[in-house]
Amino acid sequence: MDDSKKKIFFIIHPKYYALHIIYDGKEILYEKKLLHDGLDFENNLINLKKFLDDNIFKIEKKFSLYVNDIYLIIDDKDLINIDVSLIKDFEYLSSDFKYIQSDLQNIKESVLKSNFEFELVHMVINKFITEKNEYFELPDSIDQKNLFLEIRLICLKKGRLFNFKQMFSNYEISIKKILNYEYIDSFKTDQLVNTSLIASRLINGMNKNEINFIKRRPKNIGFFEKFFKFFS
Repeated sequence: MDDSKKKIFFIIHPKYYALHIIYDGKEILYEKKLLHDGLDFENNLINLKKFLDDNIFKIEKKFSLYVNDIYLIIDDKDLINIDVSLIKDFEYLSSDFKYIQSDLQNIKESVLKSNFEFELVHMVINKFITEKNEYFELPDSIDQKNLFLEIRLICLKKGRLFNFKQMFSNYEISIKKILNYEYIDSFKTDQLVNTSLIASRLINGMNKNEINFIKRRPKNIGFFEKFFKFFS
């Protein structure tokens, strides 16, 4: 079994903690859950530490796997949603996709500059709107020159993020990515489906409208194909 396809997820929820190992976005290799009394994060540290102590050791022994990073899923009062919009005129758009990428990057930087105490967790396009129609996914073709994007940024307070990082650093574990529990939950068709399983699929690009910034320069391809590649 390829260790590189194993992702470790830790869930911090107001009612429980959970630890999962997901293989290739399809299979649950390990699953443990601890219900707690609903105290806030700081007042539950003793229970949380014991849960981590027990399970990190079990994982490393059972799978001969050194746990050095995790994906952290949180349901937390310090998460906020910030909604913004972008209007793009495609009539004069250059064939170089960097201008769209630049617009989205500028939105991200502007929002975080105005909300400097927050860190970006997710950036998602909720709607694509033209003069005639609204779309929840990017359509195959658009006959208007203007496209209006409704964009949501989900952000977490930096102080909260620091607390999480400090806690896991005691185990020499880094946080690879933070995910919003509520955002993941919105993709469940059945509440019995494992939350970490959905999270793994989202990380692998299940939501084509989630924006992930990449450093490498996009290839010179058709605009809408670029759009899809950029979001995935």
